[in-house]
Amino acid sequence: MAQGAEGTRSPVTSQAPSVSKVPSPVAEPSLSASPRPTPTPSLAASVLPSPSPTPPANAAVLGGPAPVGSFVLGDSVILSPRVAPVLSAYGYPVVGLVGQGASETYLRTHLSSPAAQEAPAWVIELGTNNRGDATTVAQIEGWIDLIDSLRTPGAKQKVFWVTPHRPAAYRGGSSEYTLEAVNLELARVAGEHRWLRLIDFDAIAAANPTWFDEDNAMHLHPDEEGQAALVALIVGEDPVAASEPAPIITATPTAQPEVVEPSELPVFDNSVQ
Repeated sequence: MAQGAEGTRSPVTSQAPSVSKVPSPVAEPSLSASPRPTPTPSLAASVLPSPSPTPPANAAVLGGPAPVGSFVLGDSVILSPRVAPVLSAYGYPVVGLVGQGASETYLRTHLSSPAAQEAPAWVIELGTNNRGDATTVAQIEGWIDLIDSLRTPGAKQKVFWVTPHRPAAYRGGSSEYTLEAVNLELARVAGEHRWLRLIDFDAIAAANPTWFDEDNAMHLHPDEEGQAALVALIVGEDPVAASEPAPIITATPTAQPEVVEPSELPVFDNSVQ
């Protein structure tokens, strides 16, 4: 999926938001069905660290959960078999592209779409495929300004950016770069905009490196437990299944996005860079 470097724990916060319940993996719903996820036990405290009694100094930049119906834009992590279908079942439309990094073109194309413009908020799960070098860091403020300009007049969606994570065991290109500076810059910019908040998946993932052991080719995509934790951070506690699942869209770099059934989500080729 990605190019990157040795993952390091994000500097955004040393503790993750508390998540007491995690939505159950949903059996791949069809877009015409009304799935009813079955409850599952919460992740143990050892999986999702409890928050510190003293909030971190930059706690103001942390956000989530995102409102039901939020438009979710991401890469292959968001298209994971236990992420996109579950978000869809809870009423969150999803657009993703395997190997996609944050870019002006990708953000502009999909955040200006009718689905995004009609959504109450946006969730951005991008950055894992960006190098993390000085050029990437310098682009972040421009991406945020672009996102601000695309927010629907009169509605002005709140935006939640999922902090990207690359594990220490990651094997791939551009491994001389980390995402530390990227997450620092996202935190800095989020501190300047009340409408922008971070969903700190990086902090939780860094505390659970075994989530990435099953991804033998790259050690980059989280396993089912990691996917469930990501969903929980986005939808919050006690989510309710939507009357109809939201669409899942797999984007392509050269053609218009195509709506696919959750059961037809791609099997990821981790050799793709």
